[in-house]
Amino acid sequence: MTSESEYQSKVKEILFNDEFIDLLFKNGIPSYVKDQFRFERALKLLKYPKNKTIFELGAFPGTGFYYFGEFNNMIGIGKTNLDFSKKAISLGHDLIDVDFESIKKGDIHVQADVVLVMEVLEHIRMPYKFIEAILGNIKPGGLLYLTTNNQSYIGYLVKLLFNKEILDPIESENTFYPGHCRYYGLKELVRVFDKFGFIILESNYINFLPKYKLYKSEKFGFIKNLFVKLFPNRFSTHIEILIKKPE
Repeated sequence: MTSESEYQSKVKEILFNDEFIDLLFKNGIPSYVKDQFRFERALKLLKYPKNKTIFELGAFPGTGFYYFGEFNNMIGIGKTNLDFSKKAISLGHDLIDVDFESIKKGDIHVQADVVLVMEVLEHIRMPYKFIEAILGNIKPGGLLYLTTNNQSYIGYLVKLLFNKEILDPIESENTFYPGHCRYYGLKELVRVFDKFGFIILESNYINFLPKYKLYKSEKFGFIKNLFVKLFPNRFSTHIEILIKKPE
């Protein structure tokens, strides 16, 4: 991590001051550390936006504030709770409570310059309707950056080879954390955004794995990172897409 600004220190104090317990990673490691690479990647592709209205959808509550919020108007979109809402407001940001499964065009009355849809789509049971609704809230010339699990990830192929499940149980559907219900191919999503008339600026296979020293078993983390890098990009952990709405 580079040295933190006064703003980032405040975000850390307000949003990440609890003890984090994780089955896979070492206890006490917050999401802004585990997910540093993917958010720095987003910053780079989006060319370090300033003075923009940015929607952060879903999966990383608070992490987008940490990396994007100092110079932008951040609005968190999705299901939340009163405690997190109060904390976000204390940082000068807003939250809009929306159920992604029932969202439709017009439900959100604010337009965004940038929309972050990072690790969300794989949880959505009606993805086409969700995408259509979100795209309607992007300003002309605005950007959407999306990441999601790659359906051809080598880890999933190995699991299938050994008859292991790669998706979460359907019982998770009605919980606060709806599990992964579907994975996507890069060409499939590019086709969808092209159909909606958006300009495709980037469409890539990419590996998003935390550093091996963050895993409870550093040996497992090292082997996993090394194993994934042995295969061509099309077998990477994730796909990413950056699109622009025509002006």
